[in-house]
Amino acid sequence: MNHTKYLALLAGCSFVAACENPVDGDLNVDNPDAYTLVYTVNAVENDSKSTLTFPLERDTVFPVYANLSCIRDPGSDITVEFRTAAELVDAYNEEKQTSYAAMPEACYTIDDTRAVIPNGKYISSPVTIRLNSAAFDGVGTFLLPITIERVTPDLPVSPTLGTAYLRINGTYTTNPFRPIDRSGWSVEAFSTEEPEAQTGYDDNGKAFSAIDDAPCTYWGTQWRNAKPGPPHWITIDMGKSEELHGFTIRGRADPFTSDTPKASGNPRIFNVDVSDDNASWTRVGTFTVENRIENEVYLDHKATARYFRITVTATQADMYQTCIADIKAF
Repeated sequence: MNHTKYLALLAGCSFVAACENPVDGDLNVDNPDAYTLVYTVNAVENDSKSTLTFPLERDTVFPVYANLSCIRDPGSDITVEFRTAAELVDAYNEEKQTSYAAMPEACYTIDDTRAVIPNGKYISSPVTIRLNSAAFDGVGTFLLPITIERVTPDLPVSPTLGTAYLRINGTYTTNPFRPIDRSGWSVEAFSTEEPEAQTGYDDNGKAFSAIDDAPCTYWGTQWRNAKPGPPHWITIDMGKSEELHGFTIRGRADPFTSDTPKASGNPRIFNVDVSDDNASWTRVGTFTVENRIENEVYLDHKATARYFRITVTATQADMYQTCIADIKAF
């Protein structure tokens, strides 16, 4: 529908009403049926219409509506049939420069893909998409395109608002995953460490302090003989393949035995990569965190690997040194 022309006509109603030929039910528009379109309001580029974030502790629903835009009412109920269109995900990602994963079929059900716009109304009953929280494998956003497949009676579908690209992701209110046993872990490699013993804290600065079960010790990158800045990295060998959902990163405390984070040097931005062979790596997350003594981060989608590497690209207060007191995975 040409909304600009339509609004201009409405704005002129007060003028033409006083004329010899007042506005009729078709607003004096030639061929009013040409302005009849069926669309879905969920296709509007508006987060309130096309996005949903929900707690993964429970299932939820996402309603999708069919809508009618017209000057002359068609005079009957309108049945609109939707279908999901996973084949559109790649084109959407390319156009928008995004990398959303297509929502797996296990994550949702739709009992009835038909919606009815009652005669004289402009919005339908909802098509209800039921989301299965147990099938979500992380906090990443899934993309679910749903498009208008058929309209009865045969009415035209909006070329720009006929497909809704629903963006759906879950969040964890509390961590539902078991900690991974670290008894078989070892430090495979690291960028630098500060190996010189510190009085009273002999292991501070050394890379293995990041997995030694002692929260007051920490891995600190080199600062005495040289002061290299980020990126700083550490690679952990878990000894066997594990299913990974996220990590808990503890920063350096000040004083060491407290739960007060040091003002500078703890990770602020870091990447996580995983590998099965310590040779071929896959990026599974980039995180920006506050300067808390512990930060819990979740992967967009679960990963299975034997090795993981944490690369700190920026630190709190932009200090050259990186400090991590403890790394746990779940």
